[in-house]
Amino acid sequence: MTRRLFATLAFGLTLAAGFALGTIGRSPANMPAQMADADIPTLPPLAAVIVPVNPQDTGDAERNLYPAPQTALQLADSLSLDEPQRQQLRQLQNDTEAEISALGRRLMAEERRLARAFAENNIEATRIDALTARIAALDGRIRALRLRSHLAARDALTPDQLLRFASLRGYQPAPEDERGDDPLR
Repeated sequence: MTRRLFATLAFGLTLAAGFALGTIGRSPANMPAQMADADIPTLPPLAAVIVPVNPQDTGDAERNLYPAPQTALQLADSLSLDEPQRQQLRQLQNDTEAEISALGRRLMAEERRLARAFAENNIEATRIDALTARIAALDGRIRALRLRSHLAARDALTPDQLLRFASLRGYQPAPEDERGDDPLR
């Protein structure tokens, strides 16, 4: 009983505060346009978009000898990368960044659409489900794109370079008796 009373009081206080601050009950028709978009950031059409890297993905990939193109390029001299390898990794990195930037723009647009729906009091459960599903799909595509770049970077390196990469990064390969014929395990 006490729990229900506290929940009801909390809800009532939230509702009262919302009305007092004028945020609940405001409709897009009576909301000034500059106020509706005030807290929704936008970017110029060609601005670079930085999409954060999932450190878990990068760590898991690199510990298992799937370097990020950028990491391999940073270690290029220590790995003795030849010029064609460097060019291949630079191109891979540039292509990956361009695709991620384009997907990042779309992701930000969906995030703005979701924020605008709340700001305009034009939201319901089905719209939340649709918008968050699109956001999650774009986020998944960005993550997959980054992880695929690790696969391509590994293909650009020789087995000796991959073992040197592991040594430089402080990663330990599997014990010899567990590796079988694969020196990279």
